Amino acid sequence: MIRVLYAEDDPQVADMVSLYFARFGEGCTIEVVGNGRLCLEALDRATYDVVMLDLMMPELDGLQVLGELTARRDPTPVIMVSGQGQHELAVRALRAGAADCIDKNSPDFRRIPEIVKRVHARNKRRLGQASASPGNHRVLFVDPDDGERHAVSTFIAAAAPRLRLTASSPETLERFLAGEVEFDAVVLGPNLEPTALFDALRHLRARDEDLPVIVIARFDHADTTIAAFKLGAQDYLLKGPGCFDELVFSLNHALKRADAERLNARLTDELAGLNESLAAQVAARTHELQQEVAVRRQAEKRSEDNAARLQALSTRLLQVQEEERRALAQELHDQIGQLLTGLRFQLEAAREAASSPPLDQALIVTSDLLSSVRELTLQLRPRMLDDLGLKPALEWQTKLFQNQTGIVVELELALPEKRLSPELETTVFRMVQEALTNVARHSGSPAAVVTVTADDTALHVEISDRGRGFDSAAALARRDSLGLAGLAERVRLAGGHLDIFSQAGQGTRLHAEFSLHLAAPPPT
Repeated sequence: MIRVLYAEDDPQVADMVSLYFARFGEGCTIEVVGNGRLCLEALDRATYDVVMLDLMMPELDGLQVLGELTARRDPTPVIMVSGQGQHELAVRALRAGAADCIDKNSPDFRRIPEIVKRVHARNKRRLGQASASPGNHRVLFVDPDDGERHAVSTFIAAAAPRLRLTASSPETLERFLAGEVEFDAVVLGPNLEPTALFDALRHLRARDEDLPVIVIARFDHADTTIAAFKLGAQDYLLKGPGCFDELVFSLNHALKRADAERLNARLTDELAGLNESLAAQVAARTHELQQEVAVRRQAEKRSEDNAARLQALSTRLLQVQEEERRALAQELHDQIGQLLTGLRFQLEAAREAASSPPLDQALIVTSDLLSSVRELTLQLRPRMLDDLGLKPALEWQTKLFQNQTGIVVELELALPEKRLSPELETTVFRMVQEALTNVARHSGSPAAVVTVTADDTALHVEISDRGRGFDSAAALARRDSLGLAGLAERVRLAGGHLDIFSQAGQGTRLHAEFSLHLAAPPPT
């Protein structure tokens, strides 16, 4: 995917370009910013494959942004988007290193996604280029004028002797295009007619798109300059004082880049050979991995089966635990409770026959024992949870908790009219019971809030306090404290999800959510 950043202050133009990319820019994504400053900020935050710059923008114009990118040595290719009457600025942009320039008023503007892809492909071939020292490069200077050829030859021989310049008439260019002779760069002289110049650029580009080609012109025509750059010229010099110095500089720069490209191509070929060798090794290793994957899948299948059996066992363990609590509560109520009740009646009868302090004390102890047995019976398994449902059981539990601890509990209940499943009611009751016990033991909070609400699809249970808080992750990871871990496991087995929110000094909030459309429980 080619990531494109477009800096454009005209919203209508930006929308139009975004539409072109949506329709014709397959494989491209475009991000639009409103000015040059935002463009540089976006480049600081992320990496883009192509940058498009409107020439005229507030704060920083396109040329200023291009200059900043050049100063940063940012290799991202830049396409300038110019408007009517901005030809001179467009030429300056191309000479400053812009990869291409598109006129908003030209028919090519509709082809902007295609141009972006072409610029990206050309830049991709140049990525990772290593620097190369200029060598004895062969340069062809083409001009029909003998005097011009002599002047260039003389200057290059004195100023840049490492450049092997051949100054010749256009016939040598024909031989070069035919493959009869080889050169590393071509300079098109100022005495070529515009038609011949453009034809030469087209043929040179068709022969080798990356061949360094430099144009020297006698007149500064913006349209001609832009056309030359679009046809592949890497620089466009104006004939005049200092022109030959610029030519040497431009040739060295272009040849240095071409050397790097050739080096990159050679390394690419070598890499391709290594890839072929690596492919054979990968194929062999892949076969080995496939066998390992088959073994691992069998192990994962056994692990999944074991996990399913473990979950069924955990569910059954909770069921057995609740059944045992119910049986113990029934035994305490029916046996111990009745025995203590009978004993109290006998002691009362004995006291009526002959009152004495020991009998009075025995009667008090018996009454206390009977109250303790009743409370223990309710703690193990309150009968009202089975007989009346979750709401009365929670109201009783929170009231008992307040009486025992002095901690104020605010209870908010909004349950459906139809009773929940016995398993879910038991899970919610035990969760509230365990959470309030933790509030009393650890939080130091004078108050707690219990909320149990239901909608059409889910039941929500939340217990919160404003106590000292704790590190929930560390508490769950501890092996010597099973309270929270057991609570989380109980919620999970009931098909719910538990979240624990707590920070030191910030209090604690436990929130569980249970689906009211649960699948059938696993077989036990």
